[in-house]
Amino acid sequence: MVDRMKSERFDAIAIPDNLSQCVRKGIRQGEKIYIRNKRKKTVIKAATAAAALFLCMGIFASQPALASKIPVIRNIFKFLQKDYSYQGDLDSVAQKFEETDHSNNGNREDATQGGNLQQDNDSGTVKEGDGADSMSTTDSSYTKTANGVTVSVSEAYCSVEAIYLSLMITSEEAFPATMTDMAEKPIIYLKGTADYSFMPSGSGEAQGYANGGTGSIEGKFIDEHTYAGIYRIDALGIFGNDIGLKEQYRTLDSFDMDYTIDQIVGDRAEPEPLDYRGKTQADLEAMTDEEWRAFMAEITPPDRNQFPNKYENWWFDGPFTFNLHIEMDQDGTHVVTVDEINDTGAGLYQITKTKFEITVEEKCNEERAEKGVFVVVLDADGQLLPNGSSSYADTYAINGRDVSKVYVYVCDYVEYMDDIKGYRNDTDFKKILDERALYRKEISF
Repeated sequence: MVDRMKSERFDAIAIPDNLSQCVRKGIRQGEKIYIRNKRKKTVIKAATAAAALFLCMGIFASQPALASKIPVIRNIFKFLQKDYSYQGDLDSVAQKFEETDHSNNGNREDATQGGNLQQDNDSGTVKEGDGADSMSTTDSSYTKTANGVTVSVSEAYCSVEAIYLSLMITSEEAFPATMTDMAEKPIIYLKGTADYSFMPSGSGEAQGYANGGTGSIEGKFIDEHTYAGIYRIDALGIFGNDIGLKEQYRTLDSFDMDYTIDQIVGDRAEPEPLDYRGKTQADLEAMTDEEWRAFMAEITPPDRNQFPNKYENWWFDGPFTFNLHIEMDQDGTHVVTVDEINDTGAGLYQITKTKFEITVEEKCNEERAEKGVFVVVLDADGQLLPNGSSSYADTYAINGRDVSKVYVYVCDYVEYMDDIKGYRNDTDFKKILDERALYRKEISF
């Protein structure tokens, strides 16, 4: 069920029409695996849901002193970077946002004044209760409050491949129990829009997407009222496949960013299960694909296909609007353009290395893009680089690795998932990739 929910999240993201077909394919390529296993993972077992709820609540019970580990709100990068997908010393290169006035900085001890929020069972949103006062926090440049929730932006780091923002979210009412991912991190999303001074105003909305304003945030609960996280905006999510904007962005020293968070959305630790009308998991697995789709359409309430929805999500409504001046870090950037396709229809366009990540843009003809590809990158020692969290490109975390050179492989998606992937921990994984990849390239920086 979790996999199917993730698949629906991909479907909920508006994909810009000007993204190359190969990149667009990459965004959705995981759907094949979700479909293949869909009936095996459809039935929610009570024990699984209870375990997820216990795990979430255990965060609060087992780590009561967690909040004391953050010296000040400006140091969220330092607090989270060792467990972040793109590990590295973000704190040492961070741009710190200092309040120019003397308003409250968003710490919960000063911000909350006994307000009362209630769960709206009809809408799923968490809102103020009758007679409740909202937070007494005074809005400032980097701290905004709406409906009893305060969001503070405290740091930024920007490279030619991504913008990182550190955020703290505090709520008068305790956060609802939230589902966690395989790394035991709460599954939380931000829905919003972003405008940039180097782009025409509203260009993202005109193209049908939010220019990086919508995506998942990675972090942890400090206590039951407070969440700290790092929000990463992929550069490709800002300008799509517009080569001109891409090159313009890469030459900038700084730019202004108007960022509005319209909703903060979490996955419930215990989603409301569908009514399977007495059918067992064996019954579901025995259905043909057509029968399964028809049955699911019949038992699924129409509003459950929305995101967010009251069955699977909780959410806070904004807006929380920030006007940020972002400084670009060009140091340590290396771009290698290959721009080739071999006789299998697979190839490589460009690979970019920054201080914390490597981004690979594959290049495929239309037929190969339709079949799907999976990109694998090995470091100079032939060890697999971990995938990052980008939804728009193949990105890899490089902290602590020798990436003076890397080996890039483009594999058939189904073959990789069904077979090649199983050899990832073998000593001869590189040899297997050399023999079976559709395309391979050694890149030196």
